[in-house]
Amino acid sequence: MNDTFLLRINYRNAASLHKITATVESVEGAKIKRLNFRSKGKSFVGIIAFEVSRLIDFERISVLIRRNRDISEVERVSDLTLCS
Repeated sequence: MNDTFLLRINYRNAASLHKITATVESVEGAKIKRLNFRSKGKSFVGIIAFEVSRLIDFERISVLIRRNRDISEVERVSDLTLCS
């Protein structure tokens, strides 16, 4: 059984969304379910929903994303309605 996790991410306009999605997909078995990003001045703010089979995979993705210096904030979100 796979679980869906949400992360709220803030990143600079100069950062590549492809780099973020590639990081998520680099973890075996992870699938991006939905992206919802909006421009807020000089940065983007949004939610990425992805599906993984184990909690440890979520933690691994979270650590990999936080290593990106262009990302200013990564926060776990539990409300699935934010991604609608």
